[in-house]
Amino acid sequence: MKFKDLSLNQKLGLFAILLGIIALFTHDPTKATYERVDVKEFALEINSPSKYITPMELAEKIISGTNFFVIVDLRNPNEYEKGTIPGAINLSSKDLYQNVLQRNQKIILFSEDDTKSLNAWLALKALDYKDVLVLKGGYQGWTDEVVFPKIQLDTTTAGKEKFEKMKQISSYFGGSPILISEGKAVQTQIEVQKQTQQVQKPAVSLPKPGGASKPKREGC
Repeated sequence: MKFKDLSLNQKLGLFAILLGIIALFTHDPTKATYERVDVKEFALEINSPSKYITPMELAEKIISGTNFFVIVDLRNPNEYEKGTIPGAINLSSKDLYQNVLQRNQKIILFSEDDTKSLNAWLALKALDYKDVLVLKGGYQGWTDEVVFPKIQLDTTTAGKEKFEKMKQISSYFGGSPILISEGKAVQTQIEVQKQTQQVQKPAVSLPKPGGASKPKREGC
């Protein structure tokens, strides 16, 4: 079987084994953090869903103010400037390897999709970072599930309540849900709201809203 035919988890597993081999033969004291790599533990973590946080889970944490974590946008600076998750900082993989983040911080990684984020997650775990999560689906997942989610038209009371809740969450991040009926959108996306625009609060206590426009850079 060729390397390109392997699944993402299989590729990450091989990478973890490679790190273990490197750690076995290296005696460089500057790489002491790699010598603590437990390949079996890595294999279990790679295949565990616990390394992920969903876009909605992250949205709820931001809204509730329980955002005691660092959100890291691994995309290139041009994509970051066009829009990112509120509060995210823009770092490259090289920045991560240079230990610009503290090991006792809670870290959430995201990129275009899961691939780059999972590689960064694995590298940070090898550097002895304990509390690192990957945003499931990356920035595209955030856009599709939080900012402009597609919701099937449901005229029942429960359906209306679900839509209103999702509308409040989406509005908080400068978006709006898209109603789908018979495979077609019956409500189009609204223009992204400015960061300073006030929106109706969801049923939880909220900090000052942050829109979909880019936040100021932090620590770059």
